[in-house]
Amino acid sequence: YAALSGHPPFEACHRPELFRSIGDPLSPRLSPQLSPRLSPPARALIAQMLHPEPAARPSLAAVRGHPFLTQVTQGT
Repeated sequence: YAALSGHPPFEACHRPELFRSIGDPLSPRLSPQLSPRLSPPARALIAQMLHPEPAARPSLAAVRGHPFLTQVTQGT
């Protein structure tokens, strides 16, 4: 997320506050506002990867096969 948007997905005034929020999956701080400048495939992948329930997050294979990462073709 930070590589695409320039800032982390979650923010807090102090690091301990951030870590407490991360430990609480229902924390409103953990509902990042995805930049509208991101492409729809990028937004979809990031939303899936940041799902509060770890079991609902995509596997590495699913991430690697996501359209955001497979849509780019190399020139000839």
